Amino acid sequence: MRVPAAVAALMLCALSLPSSAQSPNAKLTLDFSIQGQQSPFVLAAEGGYFARAGVNVEVDRGYGSADAITKVASRAYDMAFADIGALIQFNGRHAGPPVISVFQVYDVAPMLILSLKKSNITKPSDLAGKQVASPPAASSRVMFPLFAAATGLDPSSVSWIDVTPQLRETLLVQGRTDATTALITDLAGLERLGITENDVTIMRFSDFGVALYGHCILTRAEFAEKNPETVKKVVKGIAEALKAAIADPGISIAAIKKNEPLIDEKVERARLELVIKNAIVTGRVRKEGLSAVDPDRMKQTIEMVAKTFNFPPLDVAAIYHPDYLPSRAELQLK
Repeated sequence: MRVPAAVAALMLCALSLPSSAQSPNAKLTLDFSIQGQQSPFVLAAEGGYFARAGVNVEVDRGYGSADAITKVASRAYDMAFADIGALIQFNGRHAGPPVISVFQVYDVAPMLILSLKKSNITKPSDLAGKQVASPPAASSRVMFPLFAAATGLDPSSVSWIDVTPQLRETLLVQGRTDATTALITDLAGLERLGITENDVTIMRFSDFGVALYGHCILTRAEFAEKNPETVKKVVKGIAEALKAAIADPGISIAAIKKNEPLIDEKVERARLELVIKNAIVTGRVRKEGLSAVDPDRMKQTIEMVAKTFNFPPLDVAAIYHPDYLPSRAELQLK
């Protein structure tokens, strides 16, 4: 099921532009339901960034990074916004045509484990024998074995509760789960439920040696080869919208409020600002611009995923293709 028609039919953009009739089309699925961290993609559509790049893009909500990658691989969608670790795992385990990253959005994967302080979970080993709530396809759950391997935790010692993202937060607040795997953006959702950072214990994957690259824009290698200009235009539209959202998060939140008037603007803006600060705008990105990938670090990300999930390491060139990026000058932040 897709998001409501007002959002799902973001096909886009400025149909009044004479060039739109000749513009190529693409279908993009997000990683989850549209919240603050997904708002730059809605802004790209609603704000005309895709149209100005010369492409019509349909943007739909998703149901987890793993699900989004599967949908791209099966040709249900052309492109997706999803976790690169899940992409690496998918390619390592499937013999079919590869899925590739064409734009690295999150310079750091903002994955973490949250628990209420009263649960007395202060270190990874405390998770043994506990219940952890998470959507099955969520990137933080898919990559949990890396956290377990890095900390010496037996992953089979954890019991999983399959939930929706919204219910995950509720179960934690109600004490019906011991912990959750999450992204940094979920802290804003907890505050909406009356829980502050002072009430929770946060274990960031990156603090325990799991400093992975995070979400990226991905597509099938064959789609990119056959439609290079379409991929370039989609990436350009996203990059411009992302820069605008970083400069002024308010305009990005306004884009999703246009379609969902009842959203809590304060909460969604907090989600967006958390992901910008903790995942997107790192020191390297400030200096070199968006998608400034370090090949050695990408290699480490690939090797860590391959070792944990027991498949041979893949070449960086088989995973990340910067050929479709705008110029480095266009990726610089102001």
